[in-house]
Parts: sequence; structure tokens; C-alpha cells
Amino acid sequence: MTKLIRVLFATAVLPGAALAVAGTLEGAWAHRLPDPVATHWNSGPNGATPLAVFTGVCFGLGVLAVLLLATTAVTTLRRGRPLPRATIGVGVGFAALPAAVLLSVLVANLDVPEWHAARSGLVVVLFMLGAAALGVVAALVGGLPSAPEPEATANRPSVGLRPGQRAYWVSWAANPAMLWALTLVPVAIALVPAGVSWPVAIWTALVGVLVAALTYRLSATVDAKGVTIRFGLLGFPWRHLALDSIREADTREVATFRDGGLGLRFNPVTGTTAYKVRGGPALVLSLASGRTVLVSVDDPETGAGLVNDLLAQRITRID
Repeated sequence: MTKLIRVLFATAVLPGAALAVAGTLEGAWAHRLPDPVATHWNSGPNGATPLAVFTGVCFGLGVLAVLLLATTAVTTLRRGRPLPRATIGVGVGFAALPAAVLLSVLVANLDVPEWHAARSGLVVVLFMLGAAALGVVAALVGGLPSAPEPEATANRPSVGLRPGQRAYWVSWAANPAMLWALTLVPVAIALVPAGVSWPVAIWTALVGVLVAALTYRLSATVDAKGVTIRFGLLGFPWRHLALDSIREADTREVATFRDGGLGLRFNPVTGTTAYKVRGGPALVLSLASGRTVLVSVDDPETGAGLVNDLLAQRITRID
């Protein structure tokens, strides 16, 4: 099975089949359903929509989601970029949601005299789990996490580490403006007429200081075991990437509000995880899974060079 067929099967056929099943059942059960059907529940049914309208909306959203997902996946594949399993799974799960919602409403309204007598809307949970299961299957079938073949190493950063040598690198970056902003903004609002009260402002500022202390500083460490990333004064949250999970390292300039902004950000479309406290130079780690990790620390060239040299030693070493 070619990559294109796998991707199309996962992103178009599977969620499209779920939508087709929902449409087939709606047609077969039409004479057994009230019109309108219950489409909203609180403790009991408290909202209804004409059957044709609800079915049309679900179908429209489902078709649009499948088309967008399949088009994006095929475009990504043709550009030579990886398709992480998590990206495919989440995308297919969302694309299958309209079918899951339609099926859950049909089952809840089946064979009732009118919409006020519809069964519990909790049945939607079962169909949501079904959409999630479909996403797992799609991820296994259509996910292409393997990274492309590595390019020539001539232009990769290096620190000239010789065989048998060991080295250790640590770098960090901080954004004091985040600390000041989260501390002073609530206080400034308290000075505005009709603003928050002083007690609320002070408590908000204290929470802001705590949040900033956990996120305004970022450090990265490289040694023979891999790369360790730590946030904040306490070094938590943290993440360790084993050396054998990294394909290569490089550097690039990152903008402050690109890749989701500051903090810990994940882009499910590109498979990029960004650890950022500022714009500027960043360490770029291309993982064997096809994902990318960005770390905005100072002197990333040295860190990237050491990672590449350690990887080269690992490949050429004879145990």
C-alpha cells in the first residue's frame, strides 16, 4: 500500500464511511423518528431541530471536515513533510464528530412519539468514544512518523567533538517582561475607575508572579544521554529527549508570536512542539518520529553542534 493510498484511506475513507453509515441509518429510520428531533438535553430533552435541518448541518460539517483533512494531509505528504500519528488521529477524530453527533441523536430519538420523550443524550458519549477509536485506527494506518532520509551532514552545526571525547552544554534564556507584566497589569487595572478591587488585584498579581516564575525562564542541557529541557525557577515542567530519539539538530530564528506564542506550544498540524520565552535564536531538534522540537535558548549553535557530534559518535562507535 503506497503512502498516498494509506493517507487517503485514513483521512477520507474512514471518516467518510462513518458519515455514510450515519446517512444510511437516517434514511432507514426516517419513518421511526419524530420530526422535529430532540437535539439538546439538560436533565431531559429541552431543545429540538427539524430532522432535515439537523441532518443537513451534520452532513455539511462532516463533508467539509473530511475534505479539509484529506486535502491538508495529501498536500503535506507531497511536500515531503511527515504526518505524525497524533496529527492524523486527532484530525480523523474531529472529522468523525459530525457523524457521531448525528448517530447519537438518531438513537436517542428512535421510536419515540415526539421529541420530548427522547432518551438520555448521554448516548453521545458512546459515539464520541467511537470517533476516538476511529482516530486511533486512522493514526495507525495513515500516520507517517518516519522522518525523511537525512541530508548531507556538511552544513550541520558541529563543535568538532573527537571520538572518545565527552562534553556537556547548558544554556538558558529568560523573559523578565513576562514577570513584570503578570505582576503589574492587575495592579494597573485596580487604578482604573470601576476596575477590580485592590484585594482582587493583589491576589491576581500573586498568582501572576507564581505563573511567571514557572514559565519566564527556560534552560536546555545536552550531554551523552540526550537533551533535557526545563521551565522556570523550579525546573518544572521538564522534558528529556533521549539521544536515540533525535535524528539531527539545527538552529533557526523564531518570532515571538509564531508557533503559538510564548510558553509551551504544540501544533498538531506540523507536529512541532515549541518551548519559548522569547523570539530570536532557537535550538531545533528533528526527532526520529518526524516531529520537531524548538527551544528558544541562547547560543543554540553550540548545543546543536554537540547533539550532532554525539549522534555521529553513536553511529560510528563499535561496542
